[in-house]
Amino acid sequence: MTSTVRDTQREVEQFLYREAKLLDEFRYEEWLDLFTDDAKYWMPITESREVGQERSPVAGEWALFEEDKRFLIKRHERLSGGLAHAEQPRSRTRRMISNVIVTEFDDGAVGVESNLLVFQSRRGASEQFFVGCRQDRLVRVGDGFRITERAIRLDHRVLPRAISIYF
Repeated sequence: MTSTVRDTQREVEQFLYREAKLLDEFRYEEWLDLFTDDAKYWMPITESREVGQERSPVAGEWALFEEDKRFLIKRHERLSGGLAHAEQPRSRTRRMISNVIVTEFDDGAVGVESNLLVFQSRRGASEQFFVGCRQDRLVRVGDGFRITERAIRLDHRVLPRAISIYF
């Protein structure tokens, strides 16, 4: 691994760790600034398939949500305005990011695969873990990165509850 690849790997890991911290500290405006204006944020349905049966998720088809940055901003306004009743009072969360794999593309973008574990505690005894992976496409902007696409794939066959948090 060359020093340039190691440097990019470390930069990307630090970016993801800071991003998780922003979300866990409810610093949503700063988190939204990490996305490009044309960003796509989505969670395709994870299908259970037979051995050898291949099918990749297709944008616009069978997603739990498929949002752009404008929609993320509207969701934040709803959360911060007290209109998201599932988040009153706000959940406590902790995000763990691991197994980060970075691929640099010829166009200068960076592909990132990472594992994700999110703990969510709501209203007393309601606690959930969400486990899965993310696939991100990042672009360099100034001295940092911006997210142009994020696909979240949870490993749950059945979701434990409605999703009211960001991944």
